[in-house]
Amino acid sequence: MKDWLIVSCFIVVVLAVGWFIFQDLNSPKFNLADSDSPIDISGEPLQIASPDTLIPFIEHAGCRYVIKPQARYRISGILVSKRHYMRGFMSYLSPWDYAIIWGEAPNYLSYMKFDQIVRYCMFEFKSPVQVDFKKIANQMGNNHLIPSTPNLRKALGKARKLDRVKVEGFLVNVVGQDRKQRFSYWNTSLERTDNGGGACEIIYVTRLRINDKVYE
Repeated sequence: MKDWLIVSCFIVVVLAVGWFIFQDLNSPKFNLADSDSPIDISGEPLQIASPDTLIPFIEHAGCRYVIKPQARYRISGILVSKRHYMRGFMSYLSPWDYAIIWGEAPNYLSYMKFDQIVRYCMFEFKSPVQVDFKKIANQMGNNHLIPSTPNLRKALGKARKLDRVKVEGFLVNVVGQDRKQRFSYWNTSLERTDNGGGACEIIYVTRLRINDKVYE
């Protein structure tokens, strides 16, 4: 009986150590942001057109993705919903969508409900409230995120609902070619006032801040 307990304890210790090692190896590396520089969610996203930048194409599982930058981009706000995509032609390229609100929209957060499905984000007001619906709708966006590094790929899953986030990189268009040589085209929105199909921003992410942690 005593030997059995010793063996059991040894197995538990080995499994625990293995788990912690696995977690450490798969945790994204980060730097701490300056505590005197909190994420400002009051302003509009910053978009600078015509970047003089080349982004390397990406190949995975016989598929090829050509990424064409359209503008430099930075968005800061509150993460109100996120969705992990694991199926579909673009799921490896863009595994996460972040729904983000900024400006005056966070003031109405307690009245709002969000849902993400099939690369769309929908919202509704849970109770009657006097609000400029169009203005609030223009201060939120569903962002398809393409990580530029393996570390950012791990980091994207770390954000939680109501975290303050800052996403930096490029708005991009994508030309994808699958294993059967079929082409797909995925274009970013370049406006904050559009809605419906094609209104989402596709961001090639070069830097991500979640609260006080910065990932690259």
